[in-house]
Amino acid sequence: MEPVSDLRDTRVLIPRLRRALDGPQASSSASVASTLSDEQLNAIGADAIGSVIFYSGSLFGATLEVSERDPNYMSPTAWLTNPALSEPQVTVVVSQAALDYFFMLLSTKAGGQTQSLIADEASRWEWQTSPQAIVERLRQLRADRDRALEQLATEDEEADAEWVSFVNVRDAATSRLIEPWVELDRGVGGQSLGMG
Repeated sequence: MEPVSDLRDTRVLIPRLRRALDGPQASSSASVASTLSDEQLNAIGADAIGSVIFYSGSLFGATLEVSERDPNYMSPTAWLTNPALSEPQVTVVVSQAALDYFFMLLSTKAGGQTQSLIADEASRWEWQTSPQAIVERLRQLRADRDRALEQLATEDEEADAEWVSFVNVRDAATSRLIEPWVELDRGVGGQSLGMG
């Protein structure tokens, strides 16, 4: 696999996805005891981006584009986001990927079992996973994703809060008289609500 040279390439998510899915001890490279290959992590990340875009609509603020396809099946094998993802967007994607991955893993692992016992005459092997721990982990992942989406919504609202006073553009003195709550932005005539 060639090195990543474009921040829009979904492969930039691989190290963070690896830590989210394999745990904090996971290395950023696939060479150290990972359960998933780079290609698998990239596909999981692209699926998560697709899910977030589908469920949040324009709130996510980025699109997913196929940049390469498998020659035999024409299925996507490489993706780009447009524009490159911000850290809050990456947090949403990683949370969605972990939620999807663990839900699928936990619902299919040993047929959805939370415990098992294997024994013969000489030995006994048993494992058990707390169902409450599984439920709490999935709730935490969902809450993390939702908080990250709320942060994106807040940033979007803050970006929309800027506006231009047409009176100020034409006559700043009149604007100060009839719009005293408005402060001039020191930039290019943009306005923001005065804070006091």
